[in-house]
Amino acid sequence: MENDLKTLFSARKGKIIETLSEFLLRPDTKERLRLPWIDDLPERLLAYTSGGKCLRGNLVLLGAEAAGADIAPLYPAAAAIELFQSGILMHDDIIDEDDTRRGKPSAHCAFAKELSMAGFPEAKKTGESLAICLGDIALMLTFALLMETKCDASKKSEAAIYWGREFAKVGAAEMEDTYLSGAQFMPEEKRILDLYIGKTAGYTFIVPLLTGGMLGGASIELLSALSDYALNLGVLFQVKDDELGLFGSAEKLGKPIGSDIRENKKTIFTQKLFAAAGDEEKKKLDAIFGAPNIGEAEVGYVRGLLEGKGIRKEIDDYANSLADKARSALSKAEVKNGKNILQALIELSLKRTA
Repeated sequence: MENDLKTLFSARKGKIIETLSEFLLRPDTKERLRLPWIDDLPERLLAYTSGGKCLRGNLVLLGAEAAGADIAPLYPAAAAIELFQSGILMHDDIIDEDDTRRGKPSAHCAFAKELSMAGFPEAKKTGESLAICLGDIALMLTFALLMETKCDASKKSEAAIYWGREFAKVGAAEMEDTYLSGAQFMPEEKRILDLYIGKTAGYTFIVPLLTGGMLGGASIELLSALSDYALNLGVLFQVKDDELGLFGSAEKLGKPIGSDIRENKKTIFTQKLFAAAGDEEKKKLDAIFGAPNIGEAEVGYVRGLLEGKGIRKEIDDYANSLADKARSALSKAEVKNGKNILQALIELSLKRTA
Protein backbone atom coordinates (compact mmCIF):
# COMPACT_ATOMS: atom_id res chain seq x y z
CA MET A 1 0.00 0.00 0.00
CA GLU A 2 2.92 2.32 0.73
CA ASN A 3 4.15 2.04 -2.85
CA ASP A 4 0.63 2.63 -4.13
CA LEU A 5 0.40 5.82 -2.04
CA LYS A 6 3.76 7.11 -3.27
CA THR A 7 2.83 6.32 -6.86
CA LEU A 8 -0.51 8.10 -6.51
CA PHE A 9 1.01 11.15 -4.84
CA SER A 10 3.74 11.34 -7.46
CA ALA A 11 1.25 11.17 -10.32
CA ARG A 12 -0.98 13.80 -8.77
CA LYS A 13 2.01 15.98 -8.00
CA GLY A 14 2.66 16.03 -11.73
CA LYS A 15 -0.82 17.39 -12.38
CA ILE A 16 -0.56 19.86 -9.50
CA ILE A 17 2.69 21.28 -10.86
CA GLU A 18 1.25 21.34 -14.39
CA THR A 19 -1.69 23.38 -13.08
CA LEU A 20 0.68 25.74 -11.28
CA SER A 21 2.81 26.07 -14.39
CA GLU A 22 -0.16 27.02 -16.52
CA PHE A 23 -1.06 29.73 -14.00
CA LEU A 24 2.41 31.15 -13.38
CA LEU A 25 3.59 31.12 -16.99
CA ARG A 26 0.49 32.73 -18.45
CA PRO A 27 1.24 36.02 -20.21
CA ASP A 28 -0.79 38.05 -17.71
CA THR A 29 1.06 36.58 -14.70
CA LYS A 30 4.47 36.95 -16.33
CA GLU A 31 3.77 40.54 -17.28
CA ARG A 32 2.63 41.37 -13.77
CA LEU A 33 5.89 40.03 -12.32
CA ARG A 34 8.31 41.45 -14.88
CA LEU A 35 10.86 43.97 -13.58
CA PRO A 36 13.54 45.95 -15.40
CA TRP A 37 16.30 43.75 -14.00
CA ILE A 38 14.59 40.35 -13.79
CA ASP A 39 11.93 38.61 -15.86
CA ASP A 40 11.92 35.04 -14.55
CA LEU A 41 10.16 35.35 -11.19
CA PRO A 42 7.32 33.01 -12.27
CA GLU A 43 9.87 30.42 -13.37
CA ARG A 44 11.68 30.70 -10.04
CA LEU A 45 8.46 30.15 -8.13
CA LEU A 46 7.62 27.16 -10.30
CA ALA A 47 11.06 25.56 -9.90
CA TYR A 48 11.02 26.16 -6.14
CA THR A 49 7.57 24.63 -5.69
CA SER A 50 8.36 21.69 -7.97
CA GLY A 51 11.07 20.56 -5.56
CA GLY A 52 8.56 19.60 -2.86
CA LYS A 53 6.48 16.47 -2.42
CA CYS A 54 3.16 18.33 -2.80
CA LEU A 55 1.79 16.66 0.34
CA ARG A 56 -0.65 19.47 1.07
CA GLY A 57 -1.94 19.59 -2.48
CA ASN A 58 -2.49 15.84 -2.44
CA LEU A 59 -4.38 16.13 0.83
CA VAL A 60 -6.73 18.70 -0.73
CA LEU A 61 -7.57 16.11 -3.38
CA LEU A 62 -7.97 13.34 -0.77
CA GLY A 63 -10.37 15.51 1.21
CA ALA A 64 -12.52 16.01 -1.87
CA GLU A 65 -12.43 12.29 -2.64
CA ALA A 66 -13.47 11.49 0.92
CA ALA A 67 -16.60 13.54 0.23
CA GLY A 68 -17.21 11.62 -3.00
CA ALA A 69 -16.37 14.57 -5.28
CA ASP A 70 -14.65 14.60 -8.66
CA ILE A 71 -11.13 15.92 -8.05
CA ALA A 72 -10.42 17.09 -11.62
CA PRO A 73 -11.86 20.62 -11.12
CA LEU A 74 -10.00 21.07 -7.82
CA TYR A 75 -6.39 21.03 -8.98
CA PRO A 76 -6.10 24.84 -8.81
CA ALA A 77 -6.85 24.67 -5.07
CA ALA A 78 -4.24 21.93 -4.66
CA ALA A 79 -1.68 23.98 -6.60
CA ALA A 80 -2.57 27.12 -4.64
CA ILE A 81 -1.78 25.59 -1.26
CA GLU A 82 1.58 24.41 -2.59
CA LEU A 83 2.34 27.93 -3.77
CA PHE A 84 1.50 29.19 -0.28
CA GLN A 85 3.90 26.61 1.14
CA SER A 86 6.67 27.99 -1.06
CA GLY A 87 6.14 31.50 0.28
CA ILE A 88 6.18 30.28 3.87
CA LEU A 89 9.38 28.30 3.32
CA MET A 90 11.21 31.24 1.77
CA HIS A 91 10.47 33.28 4.87
CA ASP A 92 11.16 30.37 7.21
CA ASP A 93 14.62 29.75 5.77
CA ILE A 94 15.57 33.36 6.47
CA ILE A 95 14.25 33.18 10.03
CA ASP A 96 16.09 29.90 10.67
CA GLU A 97 19.20 30.95 8.68
CA ASP A 98 19.00 27.75 6.62
CA ASP A 99 21.24 27.86 3.57
CA THR A 100 19.70 24.86 1.82
CA ARG A 101 16.20 23.75 0.99
CA ARG A 102 15.42 20.42 -0.66
CA GLY A 103 19.09 19.88 -1.37
CA LYS A 104 19.50 23.23 -3.16
CA PRO A 105 20.41 26.75 -2.04
CA SER A 106 17.59 28.51 -0.20
CA ALA A 107 15.92 31.33 -2.11
CA HIS A 108 17.76 34.06 -0.21
CA CYS A 109 21.11 32.33 -0.73
CA ALA A 110 20.49 31.93 -4.47
CA PHE A 111 19.69 35.64 -4.74
CA ALA A 112 22.73 36.56 -2.63
CA LYS A 113 25.06 34.56 -4.86
CA GLU A 114 23.73 36.27 -8.00
CA LEU A 115 24.01 39.69 -6.39
CA SER A 116 27.54 39.00 -5.19
CA MET A 117 28.58 38.03 -8.69
CA ALA A 118 27.03 41.27 -9.93
CA GLY A 119 29.13 43.27 -7.46
CA PHE A 120 26.50 44.20 -4.85
CA PRO A 121 28.27 45.22 -1.60
CA GLU A 122 25.42 44.04 0.66
CA ALA A 123 24.59 40.88 -1.27
CA LYS A 124 23.53 38.80 1.76
CA LYS A 125 21.13 41.35 3.21
CA THR A 126 19.70 42.28 -0.18
CA GLY A 127 19.30 38.61 -1.06
CA GLU A 128 17.26 38.08 2.09
CA SER A 129 15.10 41.09 1.27
CA LEU A 130 14.46 39.85 -2.26
CA ALA A 131 13.49 36.38 -0.97
CA ILE A 132 11.05 37.95 1.49
CA CYS A 133 9.47 39.84 -1.42
CA LEU A 134 9.30 36.71 -3.58
CA GLY A 135 7.69 34.85 -0.68
CA ASP A 136 5.14 37.64 -0.39
CA ILE A 137 4.37 37.31 -4.10
CA ALA A 138 3.75 33.58 -3.66
CA LEU A 139 1.42 34.20 -0.71
CA MET A 140 -0.62 36.78 -2.63
CA LEU A 141 -0.91 34.70 -5.79
CA THR A 142 -2.18 31.82 -3.67
CA PHE A 143 -5.63 33.37 -3.39
CA ALA A 144 -5.82 34.31 -7.06
CA LEU A 145 -5.10 30.70 -8.00
CA LEU A 146 -7.56 29.33 -5.45
CA MET A 147 -10.34 31.34 -7.07
CA GLU A 148 -9.68 29.59 -10.39
CA THR A 149 -10.93 26.32 -8.87
CA LYS A 150 -13.88 25.10 -10.89
CA CYS A 151 -16.62 24.71 -8.34
CA ASP A 152 -19.50 26.66 -6.84
CA ALA A 153 -18.49 30.26 -6.10
CA SER A 154 -19.85 30.11 -2.55
CA LYS A 155 -17.60 27.15 -1.77
CA LYS A 156 -14.56 28.99 -3.08
CA SER A 157 -15.43 32.00 -0.96
CA GLU A 158 -15.85 29.78 2.08
CA ALA A 159 -12.44 28.22 1.41
CA ALA A 160 -10.78 31.62 0.92
CA ILE A 161 -12.14 32.90 4.24
CA TYR A 162 -11.09 29.66 5.93
CA TRP A 163 -7.58 29.97 4.51
CA GLY A 164 -7.25 33.57 5.60
CA ARG A 165 -8.16 32.72 9.17
CA GLU A 166 -6.12 29.53 9.41
CA PHE A 167 -3.04 30.89 7.65
CA ALA A 168 -3.05 33.76 10.13
CA LYS A 169 -2.71 31.12 12.84
CA VAL A 170 0.31 29.73 11.00
CA GLY A 171 1.92 33.16 11.19
CA ALA A 172 1.18 33.38 14.90
CA ALA A 173 2.61 29.88 15.45
CA GLU A 174 5.76 30.88 13.55
CA MET A 175 6.09 33.86 15.89
CA GLU A 176 5.72 31.55 18.89
CA ASP A 177 8.34 29.19 17.46
CA THR A 178 10.75 32.07 16.84
CA TYR A 179 10.15 33.51 20.31
CA LEU A 180 10.71 30.18 22.04
CA SER A 181 13.89 29.55 20.03
CA GLY A 182 15.41 32.68 21.52
CA ALA A 183 13.92 32.22 24.99
CA GLN A 184 16.20 31.33 27.90
CA PHE A 185 13.67 28.97 29.46
CA MET A 186 12.24 25.59 28.58
CA PRO A 187 8.46 25.69 28.01
CA GLU A 188 6.21 23.01 29.40
CA GLU A 189 5.34 20.06 27.18
CA LYS A 190 1.77 21.27 26.55
CA ARG A 191 3.02 24.55 25.13
CA ILE A 192 5.27 22.70 22.70
CA LEU A 193 2.45 20.40 21.62
CA ASP A 194 0.16 23.41 21.15
CA LEU A 195 2.82 24.83 18.84
CA TYR A 196 2.86 21.56 16.89
CA ILE A 197 -0.89 21.80 16.45
CA GLY A 198 -0.74 25.43 15.32
CA LYS A 199 2.26 25.18 13.02
CA THR A 200 2.13 21.65 11.60
CA ALA A 201 -1.09 19.77 12.32
CA GLY A 202 -3.38 22.62 11.33
CA TYR A 203 -1.49 23.91 8.32
CA THR A 204 -0.11 20.68 6.87
CA PHE A 205 -3.00 18.31 7.49
CA ILE A 206 -6.23 19.80 8.84
CA VAL A 207 -6.47 22.78 6.46
CA PRO A 208 -5.72 20.84 3.23
CA LEU A 209 -8.04 17.95 4.07
CA LEU A 210 -10.88 20.18 5.19
CA THR A 211 -10.41 22.47 2.20
CA GLY A 212 -10.89 19.52 -0.12
CA GLY A 213 -13.85 18.38 1.92
CA MET A 214 -15.46 21.84 1.82
CA LEU A 215 -14.95 22.21 -1.91
CA GLY A 216 -16.22 18.66 -2.42
CA GLY A 217 -19.40 19.17 -0.39
CA ALA A 218 -18.54 17.09 2.69
CA SER A 219 -20.98 16.86 5.58
CA ILE A 220 -20.27 18.50 8.94
CA GLU A 221 -19.82 15.02 10.43
CA LEU A 222 -17.21 14.03 7.85
CA LEU A 223 -15.33 17.31 8.25
CA SER A 224 -15.23 16.79 12.02
CA ALA A 225 -13.89 13.24 11.68
CA LEU A 226 -11.28 14.32 9.13
CA SER A 227 -10.21 17.13 11.45
CA ASP A 228 -9.68 14.68 14.33
CA TYR A 229 -7.74 12.33 12.06
CA ALA A 230 -5.60 15.15 10.69
CA LEU A 231 -4.82 16.68 14.08
CA ASN A 232 -3.32 13.45 15.41
CA LEU A 233 -1.56 12.71 12.14
CA GLY A 234 -0.15 16.23 12.08
CA VAL A 235 1.32 16.04 15.57
CA LEU A 236 2.73 12.62 14.68
CA PHE A 237 4.28 14.11 11.55
CA GLN A 238 5.99 16.89 13.54
CA VAL A 239 7.25 14.47 16.19
CA LYS A 240 8.81 12.34 13.45
CA ASP A 241 10.17 15.49 11.81
CA ASP A 242 11.91 16.39 15.06
CA GLU A 243 13.30 12.87 15.31
CA LEU A 244 14.63 12.96 11.75
CA GLY A 245 16.24 16.32 12.47
CA LEU A 246 18.31 14.55 15.13
CA PHE A 247 18.70 11.00 13.87
CA GLY A 248 17.97 11.21 10.14
CA SER A 249 20.11 11.53 7.02
CA ALA A 250 21.17 14.97 5.81
CA GLU A 251 21.20 13.64 2.26
CA LYS A 252 17.58 12.45 2.46
CA LEU A 253 16.33 15.52 4.33
CA GLY A 254 18.12 18.02 2.10
CA LYS A 255 19.35 20.00 5.13
CA PRO A 256 21.99 19.52 7.86
CA ILE A 257 21.28 17.19 10.76
CA GLY A 258 21.25 19.05 14.06
CA SER A 259 19.89 22.32 12.71
CA ASP A 260 17.20 22.30 15.42
CA ILE A 261 19.98 22.18 18.01
CA ARG A 262 21.85 25.10 16.43
CA GLU A 263 18.63 27.10 16.30
CA ASN A 264 17.74 26.14 19.89
CA LYS A 265 14.33 24.83 18.81
CA LYS A 266 12.12 23.86 21.71
CA THR A 267 10.90 20.42 20.67
CA ILE A 268 9.38 17.60 22.65
CA PHE A 269 12.80 15.90 22.48
CA THR A 270 14.64 18.87 24.01
CA GLN A 271 11.94 19.44 26.62
CA LYS A 272 12.19 15.86 27.87
CA LEU A 273 15.98 15.85 27.56
CA PHE A 274 16.49 18.91 29.76
CA ALA A 275 13.94 17.60 32.27
CA ALA A 276 15.87 14.33 32.60
CA ALA A 277 19.42 15.75 32.49
CA GLY A 278 21.64 16.04 35.53
CA ASP A 279 23.36 19.29 36.51
CA GLU A 280 26.59 18.61 34.60
CA GLU A 281 24.67 17.36 31.58
CA LYS A 282 22.54 20.52 31.60
CA LYS A 283 25.66 22.69 31.60
CA LYS A 284 26.97 20.89 28.56
CA LEU A 285 23.58 21.00 26.84
CA ASP A 286 23.29 24.74 27.55
CA ALA A 287 26.61 25.23 25.75
CA ILE A 288 25.48 23.13 22.77
CA PHE A 289 21.94 24.34 22.13
CA GLY A 290 21.90 27.62 20.25
CA ALA A 291 25.61 27.45 19.36
CA PRO A 292 26.01 28.07 15.61
CA ASN A 293 29.22 26.11 15.10
CA ILE A 294 28.47 22.76 16.69
CA GLY A 295 29.59 19.67 14.82
CA GLU A 296 29.06 15.92 14.76
CA ALA A 297 30.51 15.44 18.24
CA GLU A 298 27.96 17.75 19.88
CA VAL A 299 25.07 16.29 17.89
CA GLY A 300 26.31 12.82 18.83
CA TYR A 301 26.33 13.78 22.51
CA VAL A 302 22.69 14.88 22.32
CA ARG A 303 21.75 11.72 20.47
CA GLY A 304 23.51 9.59 23.06
CA LEU A 305 21.61 11.18 25.93
CA LEU A 306 18.29 10.81 24.14
CA GLU A 307 18.97 7.13 23.55
CA GLY A 308 20.58 6.43 26.93
CA LYS A 309 17.83 8.03 28.97
CA GLY A 310 15.11 6.22 27.02
CA ILE A 311 13.66 9.46 25.68
CA ARG A 312 13.70 8.40 22.06
CA LYS A 313 11.83 5.21 22.98
CA GLU A 314 9.32 7.17 25.06
CA ILE A 315 8.60 9.52 22.17
CA ASP A 316 8.35 6.61 19.73
CA ASP A 317 5.64 5.17 21.99
CA TYR A 318 3.91 8.54 21.96
CA ALA A 319 4.07 8.61 18.16
CA ASN A 320 2.44 5.19 18.04
CA SER A 321 -0.35 6.39 20.33
CA LEU A 322 -1.01 9.32 17.97
CA ALA A 323 -1.17 6.88 15.08
CA ASP A 324 -3.74 4.82 17.00
CA LYS A 325 -5.87 7.93 17.57
CA ALA A 326 -5.69 8.82 13.89
CA ARG A 327 -6.73 5.28 12.95
CA SER A 328 -9.64 5.44 15.38
CA ALA A 329 -10.87 8.76 13.98
CA LEU A 330 -10.63 7.43 10.45
CA SER A 331 -12.53 4.26 11.33
CA LYS A 332 -15.49 6.41 12.46
CA ALA A 333 -15.49 8.59 9.35
CA GLU A 334 -17.92 7.87 6.53
CA VAL A 335 -15.30 8.27 3.83
CA LYS A 336 -16.72 7.67 0.36
CA ASN A 337 -13.42 7.23 -1.50
CA GLY A 338 -9.75 6.95 -0.64
CA LYS A 339 -9.99 5.59 2.90
CA ASN A 340 -7.22 3.09 2.21
CA ILE A 341 -4.93 5.93 1.13
CA LEU A 342 -5.64 7.87 4.31
CA GLN A 343 -4.85 4.74 6.32
CA ALA A 344 -1.60 4.21 4.42
CA LEU A 345 -0.60 7.79 5.13
CA ILE A 346 -0.60 7.03 8.86
CA GLU A 347 1.74 4.07 8.40
CA LEU A 348 4.02 5.99 6.06
CA SER A 349 4.24 8.89 8.52
CA LEU A 350 5.30 6.48 11.28
CA LYS A 351 8.26 5.08 9.36
CA ARG A 352 9.25 7.93 7.04
CA THR A 353 12.92 8.72 6.60
CA ALA A 354 12.63 12.13 4.89
